[in-house]
Amino acid sequence: MGYRSAVEAVFYTRNEEEWPILKLYIDENFPKFWADEGDEDTLKPIKATNVWGYHFIANNVKWYESYPEIQEFNEFVVKFNQLLAENERARPTWAFEFVRLGEEMNDIEEERSENAEFILCVSRDIQLLT
Repeated sequence: MGYRSAVEAVFYTRNEEEWPILKLYIDENFPKFWADEGDEDTLKPIKATNVWGYHFIANNVKWYESYPEIQEFNEFVVKFNQLLAENERARPTWAFEFVRLGEEMNDIEEERSENAEFILCVSRDIQLLT
C-alpha cells in the first residue's frame, strides 16, 4: 500500500537547434530506472510548436525521498539546474518543470527553473461520475 502520487516533469529547450544537445544530455544522464519507454512510467520525447524536449510521467508511484530511484531522479534535477546556472548557452533557452500530485487535495508540489514556460499545469474541475 502506501501513499501514492502522480508525478510529471518536462525538460526542454525553446531553441530547436539545441534539441540534439539536450537529447544527448538526457540520454547520458537521465536515471535508467525511469527511462524505459515500454513502461507506464516513462520518459517520452516532446516536439511541439515552440519546445523540444522530454516529458516524464510516473503515475501511482510512492514518491518517498528515501527511495533510491527518487533520490536518483532528484540528483538528476539538481545536476540539470546546475547546468542551467553554469552554462551561458543553455540558460536562456533550456528549462525544467516538475509537478507532483499526492492523494490529498492540497498535496501539490511544483518546481520550475526560472525561465520555464509553464507548459505543465494543474487544473481542477467538477465531474458527475455516474
